[in-house]
Amino acid sequence: SRRAARRFFSDEQKLAIALESDQPGAKVSTVARKHGIVTGLLFRWRVEFGIGQKERARLVTVRVPKGLSLPMELVQPPAGMMAMTLSDGARVFVPEGSDPDAVQLELAGKEASS
Repeated sequence: SRRAARRFFSDEQKLAIALESDQPGAKVSTVARKHGIVTGLLFRWRVEFGIGQKERARLVTVRVPKGLSLPMELVQPPAGMMAMTLSDGARVFVPEGSDPDAVQLELAGKEASS
């Protein structure tokens, strides 16, 4: 069997294809097929150019002075986040779809290291 000639892409072409795959509604597999490449290669290019990487969420602790109460139910979570009440009654904002047990473990680890 005869192998197809290997295609070479310039950095500009790679970037253009990677950006195309990041457009709203675009599917990496469809864009890869359109350009005759495998999806793994397109994912590699996306990483290479930093495309589609969401910034990792950071948790911030807010300490309320004793005797002061805040109506936490009035504080709305930022876009893409949801409010979660922990077993100790603390209320935190976490990325939508977060696993409550994973959040508890993450926070327990942060408390232990501080």
